Amino acid sequence: MEIFLVIDGAKNGPMTIYEVRELLRKDKINSKTLAWTKGMKKWEPLRECPPLKNSIDVEIAEIRFDEIVVNKEERDSIKEITKTISQPKPWIRLWSKLIDFPIHTFLGFLFLKIYLGEEKIKSIMGPEALEALLKNEVNTQTEVETLTLITIAMIVSWIITEGIFLACFSTTLGKWILNIKTLKLNGKRIDPLTALIRSFYVLVFGFGLWVFPFLLICPLISYISLIKKKSTQWDRWLKLQVTHNELTGLRILAGIFALFITHNLIGLLLLSPGQTEQINQ
Repeated sequence: MEIFLVIDGAKNGPMTIYEVRELLRKDKINSKTLAWTKGMKKWEPLRECPPLKNSIDVEIAEIRFDEIVVNKEERDSIKEITKTISQPKPWIRLWSKLIDFPIHTFLGFLFLKIYLGEEKIKSIMGPEALEALLKNEVNTQTEVETLTLITIAMIVSWIITEGIFLACFSTTLGKWILNIKTLKLNGKRIDPLTALIRSFYVLVFGFGLWVFPFLLICPLISYISLIKKKSTQWDRWLKLQVTHNELTGLRILAGIFALFITHNLIGLLLLSPGQTEQINQ
């Protein structure tokens, strides 16, 4: 089937259906472009051209990835397939975050271990810290400064690590195990800057920078927004989509296993050689 088109006032052709579809995909023509093929009495818009009449029912240049259709039957099948994939699953997302937390904050803990020293880390985050707190032996000003440093280190570590994972793989370890991906609306991988911004937004609006009481308020607001609008506020700002594919029994078991492994493995990596030997004994 040979098709002729009027592009910028000039007749072009003959073209194959494949060539016409390529021009549509590249936004060089649209459904209103005049076309003619054998059997037509006059030049008509491309959407009326017999070979393409059933497949062009929207303006190609103006639609989003999740709205692209070929014909009514395929549109219905796409809606049926994506119905379960695009359902919001906040608890699965939280599960993936719990798996990722030790990995994404590992660089921060490593920096603090080197910068503050093991003894200081123990006094702030170990059993000794709770004991000192109960005995009112805490130097408030010093501890606030140290806790601020710890929070900043964790935030920077999280943003950089998660941003790299999303930019390179469109997923993280936790998301990969639970079959979750973060993509642009057109289905493409997000760029590094957007990945870093999204990671920052997740910490600020999703977890309140781990600062009480925002640590409780922000997740609640995000949960309500996700359930009502099918996506989080930051993904709407950045024009991103989160896809949930099939969560098999094997993936569920892997997710449970990974939750324990990551939390214990990262802890062991941060121990000194002497502490590791004591555990082995």
